[in-house]
Amino acid sequence: MLNEAQQRNLHIVMRLIEEKMRALEVRLVRPEEHGVMFEISDDMSADIAPALRQEIQEVMTILRELKHSFSLPRETMLTSQELIRGLSQLWVSLQESDSKGLRRFGDVHSAVSPALDSQVERLAEFMLRMGDIIRERRRPVFVEAQKEQPNSQH
Repeated sequence: MLNEAQQRNLHIVMRLIEEKMRALEVRLVRPEEHGVMFEISDDMSADIAPALRQEIQEVMTILRELKHSFSLPRETMLTSQELIRGLSQLWVSLQESDSKGLRRFGDVHSAVSPALDSQVERLAEFMLRMGDIIRERRRPVFVEAQKEQPNSQH
């Protein structure tokens, strides 16, 4: 029914929906979080979680139906791949967050570059080092299995 590009696009969107539904489920269990750069405060009434869980189940049912109807593949990804993917996305975002990247939003004060760029560079280096740690220390049996998969992402 769908050509390969259509199927791939539909798969990606449905996977994103599933990932967000799973993140919602986690947030329902742990509604508050306090980070360095953000804070999430629980403002939900007691009846929201059960109602959302029911809706999430309905969404998951539709995803299963779409998977079956359009022969969407079930992607198998190793934990290391998922972590590396996230770190790579952060590295790319950091490349656009130094003083040069901020210029696309307007003039950047001359004091920004010395205060920001080296810290952004350090963060980017950490993302690369964490990716290297994952690549170097993952279990060999999984590394070999990954190499045997024709469409795997290293």
